[in-house]
This record gives sequence, structure tokens and C-alpha cells, in this order.
Amino acid sequence: MRNSPDISRDDEAQDAGAPTAPRPASAPISSSISPGRRAALYGVLTAAALVCGYLELLIPLPVTVPGVKLGLGNIVILMALERLGAKAGFFLMFIKVIASTLLFANLQMLVFSLAGGLLSWAVMALAVRSGAFSTVATSVLGGIAHNGGQLIAVAALLSGRVALVNMPVLAVSGVLCGAAVGVAARLVLRALPQEAFHG
Repeated sequence: MRNSPDISRDDEAQDAGAPTAPRPASAPISSSISPGRRAALYGVLTAAALVCGYLELLIPLPVTVPGVKLGLGNIVILMALERLGAKAGFFLMFIKVIASTLLFANLQMLVFSLAGGLLSWAVMALAVRSGAFSTVATSVLGGIAHNGGQLIAVAALLSGRVALVNMPVLAVSGVLCGAAVGVAARLVLRALPQEAFHG
């Protein structure tokens, strides 16, 4: 069975165990979507991100440090960044943070989630635009940035000491969870045809 034509060569090289080469930056295609289809697509992606966030609550983690999460909702954000562009990724990130906070957390967590989400989005958007990073590497950078953004908010609003104490655990979890999210995003992008993101 042949892979879909949108699979980058670096993914094939990763599967073969060969070193990866920088991939060219994919051009966003959201400008080719009609307004009605764009609204429907964003709605579906937002719902998918929220479902991922709910499923995340059902998966126990061996670490009880606040802020350590799988970040399954970032699968959708990363897909949007790669297929639709930075603006679409920002919109979905913002809506996901707001809705997830209202549904699954409390308003006190909004600042920390938004700080992590903004920094993660910015880093991943730059990585995708550069074309120098694979999907998995981009996700790892995003995971580290997300936890870094949370630590910055903790240091600014609560305690710098608390941020420093939690930094090692959050750094490791950012790498591990980011890699897992990146692998999942790459698999989903392989399964979905390019036509699923534009009309």
C-alpha cells in the first residue's frame, strides 16, 4: 500500500532508520478554503482537540507534578500548523485553551495554560515555517516550550523557587510527551489525504 503523496521524505527516512534531512516548509492551504468550509473545518478540529483533552484526563500518569500532561490536544494544533498555517494553529490553540479550562479545569489554571499554549504555538509555528524540523521534532520543541511557558507564569505569579524545583521534571516530560504527540500527529497526517483540509 502506497503512502499518501503528502508524506514528507523525512518520515520515510525515519521509518527506514536513516538520518533525516531538513524538510521544506509546507505552504498553508487555508487561503483556498471557502468561508463556510473553513468554519466547519475549524469546528471539527476544535471538537477533536477537546475530545483529546477529555481522553487525557482518563489516562493516569506516574508523575503528580502540576503541569505535567500528555498534551493530546496538541496533536490537532500541530496538524493545523502543518496543513493550514500559523493563523489557524493560533485560533485552534486559543479556543482549545479557553474551552478546556472551562470544561475540565478552573479559571485559575487559565493563565498557566494560556502561557504554555502561546509559547508552544510560537515555537512550533517557527519550526514548521523553517522547514528544518520533522513533525516529531517540532512537537518535542512545542512540548518543551509549553512547559517552559507554564514555568514562566509560575515564576511571575507564584514563586520562582517553585518554578526551579519543578523545571527538571517538566523538561523531561516535555520531551517525552512531545515525542509521543509528534508520532501520533505524523500518523494521523499520513492517514488523512490533503483534500481533507481544503475544498
